[in-house]
Amino acid sequence: MRKLIFSWLMALCAVPVFAVEFTSGDFKANIYGNLYADAFYTYSSKEATPIFSSTLIGGGQHSFGSYAFVGSSNFGVTMSYKNVSGTIEAGLGDPVRKFYLKYNINGQSDHYFLAGRDNNIAFYNYGQLSNDGQCMIDYGAVANKRKLQFRYGIRGFEIAIVMPQIGFGSGDDLAYKDSFEYSYQTTDASSNPFTAYDTIDSASYMFNFIPRLELAYTLSKDNFNIKFFGSYGAYMYHNENASEHIDAFDKTAHMFYVGFGGSANFGNSFLNYVGYFGQNMYLSNAQGDYRTGMSKIMLNPVSLIQQANGRYTIDINDIYSAGGSLGYGYKALDGKLVSQLGIGYSASFASHYADADQNIGAFLNTQYFVTDWFSIVPELALFYNLSGADGKAQGYSVVAGLVAVLSF
Repeated sequence: MRKLIFSWLMALCAVPVFAVEFTSGDFKANIYGNLYADAFYTYSSKEATPIFSSTLIGGGQHSFGSYAFVGSSNFGVTMSYKNVSGTIEAGLGDPVRKFYLKYNINGQSDHYFLAGRDNNIAFYNYGQLSNDGQCMIDYGAVANKRKLQFRYGIRGFEIAIVMPQIGFGSGDDLAYKDSFEYSYQTTDASSNPFTAYDTIDSASYMFNFIPRLELAYTLSKDNFNIKFFGSYGAYMYHNENASEHIDAFDKTAHMFYVGFGGSANFGNSFLNYVGYFGQNMYLSNAQGDYRTGMSKIMLNPVSLIQQANGRYTIDINDIYSAGGSLGYGYKALDGKLVSQLGIGYSASFASHYADADQNIGAFLNTQYFVTDWFSIVPELALFYNLSGADGKAQGYSVVAGLVAVLSF
């Protein structure tokens, strides 16, 4: 079995990038794939929790594992006939990562309609490969997710109607995944009083048919591009009939964010930049999955509180977030050696916070292209959670390792 896998990989490496294509008249089929082999060591301070660790040693301060192989490796095919194309992409961690149909209006590549599951459009991230392609998300950049959507694009402008309530693995909004614990006093069979605990799932109390709206506009020049983006979603919590412990309620949490991101080239040098501001970004998971522990929980604006009548109700306290990131890169050896350095900052603040939740991240990597389709990337990254919303220290993590990337 090992020999078979090794032979298949060697045969794949021998196939040039441009050869994985089939054409017959107006019909075309393009096969593509990305295979990641990564290994990273993480040291975390006692206050921090390692991110996506596969193996923990020493109470969680030391971890080592491979993350991108399962999380990001993918294989896909795009088939097209004249102006219509369809894409299906599979992965190990997410068996059906993408599936969508696209129609190029009048045959124009910059005028189209798309329907299916694809990356959402309100984001820009770059550079960092550790933690399964974190790309500075949660430390200055906004997350992107694969979402079911209907999208229209024309000359750089895009508008998307996203269906966040329809879950497909990594595409779920956190608002539909949350559960809230509550307690109440009761007695056992012997009439002895005790405190009981129960939970409610937020999805059971939500109006599940409100799409999210996203907009983006990309301006591209020869050596410069910038993307402006925005997202808005409403999350309605409704309970018509009160029960013994849960009261009737009708509350709506509003999520939005706006931002920009892009790159600029100066000879062999290039810059990447991102900036954003938003409200209640936790609900759509735009702040990503890279924050852990108490700090991540406190980013949720929705909670369950007990009223004077003893019943629980949904409470909403808006939380605002802002961040930005700047990266510098240099291409050497005719582009075969690409080094990047990035640093980012993010903060979340609210009237009910004891302190602002502040975080800083940085990375340094160098990608060496052995061939056009195979590269090796050593990387070093630091994630420092300067302060938490609860006023307590959140700690830091240092990540070091290597990624081998096979793309065709």
